[in-house]
Amino acid sequence: MTVQTVPTCNDCNEELTNFEIFLERKYPRGRGYFVCIKCQEVRDKKIIKELADSVSDLSFYDYPKTIAKYKKQEEEESNLKDFEEDVTKGGKL
Repeated sequence: MTVQTVPTCNDCNEELTNFEIFLERKYPRGRGYFVCIKCQEVRDKKIIKELADSVSDLSFYDYPKTIAKYKKQEEEESNLKDFEEDVTKGGKL
């Protein structure tokens, strides 16, 4: 007499369906644990949301803001250079 254990989902501890077991055997993921389709969808949505949040900062496509930022940086550098020249009176620090 052999006892077969039914694989359970690692996240929700529900038994996997025959179809999920079939997919896991036919296309192994090599993770060492099983995840049901519902939990896999939740994981996929979480990854998609994280990816969308990471690329949602598209401010670098705003050309006028970028130019204004570079002009401001150049102005600050120029002001610092002028300050150094005033402090040193033509010499170097």
